[in-house]
Amino acid sequence: MRRVAYALLLIVGVALIVMPLSVPKFKSDAPYSVLNTGPDGTSRFGVLLYHSGKVVPVLFPYSSFSEENATLIMIEPDVSLGASELEVLRSFIENGGTLLLATDSDVGNFILRELGLKQRVSMEKALTITFLNGLPITREVSDSLARGVSFVALYKPSVIIGAQNPFLFTSNATMFMGSYGRFPIADEVPYGKGRIIIISDPEIFTNALFDDNEPFLRNLIAGLPKTFYIDEAHHRDLNPYSSGTIVIQRAVNKKLVFYYVLFVALVVFFVESGLAFRVLTWGLSLVFSILKNLFRTEEEALENVLRKLESKGYDRDKLKRLIEEIETGSKLGGAHGR
Repeated sequence: MRRVAYALLLIVGVALIVMPLSVPKFKSDAPYSVLNTGPDGTSRFGVLLYHSGKVVPVLFPYSSFSEENATLIMIEPDVSLGASELEVLRSFIENGGTLLLATDSDVGNFILRELGLKQRVSMEKALTITFLNGLPITREVSDSLARGVSFVALYKPSVIIGAQNPFLFTSNATMFMGSYGRFPIADEVPYGKGRIIIISDPEIFTNALFDDNEPFLRNLIAGLPKTFYIDEAHHRDLNPYSSGTIVIQRAVNKKLVFYYVLFVALVVFFVESGLAFRVLTWGLSLVFSILKNLFRTEEEALENVLRKLESKGYDRDKLKRLIEEIETGSKLGGAHGR
């Protein structure tokens, strides 16, 4: 019978080690959605966030945020926030949260205005003549974010008007509203105990430009709180078109299987050699020995008390009779009395 138990222990354990995993998977074709794996989605940026901290998708209008030292990421929202949501957002940032807002739309300007900021993203696009592989690029990155960054690929950048602490600019060869030079496209604004980071070209985060922009995005993420709320609730076209599970077939981990088989072998040896019985017997005798010593100590303590009282002139027999009556309850009267 025990051989059957050992065999089952071995089979079940190994099966658990190599059992395939089922994980949920959702997809959407909404532009800038982290659930969108297409060129206009941001799923690769989402994976980068996942490997950098804790990711919490926000699929419903805001009611609260469980963590205040966190980052809320909004990439090109196209649904306005209600009054109660703006209040939640304002409180979140004022208490130490970080808002990363990548936008070039009216909705983005609406959020900035309702938060009381002077910054705005321009509706007119900046025209640059610095191209690489058909894309406008810039190398105008502040030193704190420039490590490993050769350039940042853009699409049709807007300009941040009223920038306060800009850290990314268009190239020097840019025309904007009749002026020529470089213009801010990323800005950081202190807000209460927190801050707001504005980026006026949301395309920087898309899968299409991810390979070019990954070093810059890594540097950007490194300076953010590591709980990431990703706003999907304010994407108008968010509509997960498929949901279900994917199965991950795990390869056999030979090292893990070896250690598990070794563990079962040790269990068999421990039981069949009688060591388990002897250890159990030794443990029980140790417990009983400890209990016995405890009770003996209590008896000795009572005897010591009696001896001390007797030395002070008390009658030992009366003291013992009093203790006996307390233990039996014979002086309590009623049901306890005689």
